[in-house]
Amino acid sequence: MGEQAMPILEAGRPVSGRERIFALDVLRGFVMVGVLVAYTMWSLGTAPETQWSELDRVLDGAAGFLVDGKFYTILAFLFGLGFSIQLDRASSDASAVETYCRRLAALAGIGLVHALLLRNGDILLPYALTGFLLIPFRHASDRVLIVSAVAFLLLEAGVRTLWPILGLPAFARPELANAPYLAENAAWVRYWYQTAIFNWPVNLTMFLLGLLAGRRKFVTAIAGRPRSLVAIAVAGITFGVVMYLGLMRLPDAEEAKPLAPGLRVLLFTFHCWGMSSGYAATLLVCLRTRRGAAMLAPLAAVGRLALSNYLTQAGLLVPLCLLFGWFDRFTATTSLLLAAALFLGVQLPFSLWWAKRYQFGPAEWLWRVLTYQRLPAMRLSGEGTVSL
Repeated sequence: MGEQAMPILEAGRPVSGRERIFALDVLRGFVMVGVLVAYTMWSLGTAPETQWSELDRVLDGAAGFLVDGKFYTILAFLFGLGFSIQLDRASSDASAVETYCRRLAALAGIGLVHALLLRNGDILLPYALTGFLLIPFRHASDRVLIVSAVAFLLLEAGVRTLWPILGLPAFARPELANAPYLAENAAWVRYWYQTAIFNWPVNLTMFLLGLLAGRRKFVTAIAGRPRSLVAIAVAGITFGVVMYLGLMRLPDAEEAKPLAPGLRVLLFTFHCWGMSSGYAATLLVCLRTRRGAAMLAPLAAVGRLALSNYLTQAGLLVPLCLLFGWFDRFTATTSLLLAAALFLGVQLPFSLWWAKRYQFGPAEWLWRVLTYQRLPAMRLSGEGTVSL
């Protein structure tokens, strides 16, 4: 994997199926599983706690520790890493910026439609809008990237701390009982963008760290050092646990109350960083063995169709919830069962079937058409060859 992780690519065109980075596709596929679990657990509405069993409470606590925030952390890191790969592929700096802006504009358009019609917690539009802020950093030194990443993290913590101290008005969460679905969705979208300052800076932090890692070919370098990977996995999980324990104790610390909102952001972010790095390092360790690579290979197909799979999560579940009245009726157990049914019954088999025949997922193909303004080859014919 380490030798083939960063192939030499022709500038100014979409990446073909044979040029993809297997380890990153596996990681994206793994992330899509976590994002799906988070979506079913916390975005479809939960039943009253009186209807929850003890198993539901245990599963909810476990998901909060293992899932919440971790997969979006990896996704944001991969976003910045992808920008660095695009810079490497471009024939010139101007070409890189032009292609990147078209790419983000297309993603923003897809995200806006997705947010208004299906998923009020959409991440595509926030990522696209925040992604434009990476452009001024494309030639920044490593030191500037690190300092800026820390500054944006502290900005989010500082805003959360100072907002109530300065007496600034809180943004009320929408209360739209019995409102039409699209009206309720639009109200939530407006709320998420009104409160962007409380959530988006940490995304930019991860973008910058991903850009730095891509520039330094960190994935390629670390993939060939199994001991380092094991050390990162152990240290990351341990650090994540320690930060989580600190986060759980924070409400009991009376002297920390004025600073509690900012401390909570930092502890939760560090917890996510630790767990996410542990997950990623563990996957890379597994990919070093023949058996591990064979077991994880199906996730690469899911990762190749990451955008398509992300869009189909809400695209399939929202109509079902509207049709059968499932909103606000989920427990932790039924949420996890729904995620398992969608992934194992639809997304995984479809991804495997599609990846054997086509080099881009449906949404990925559309994204490339909008970005490169031409029709890229779609179908695979024979042993990895491409036909229109």
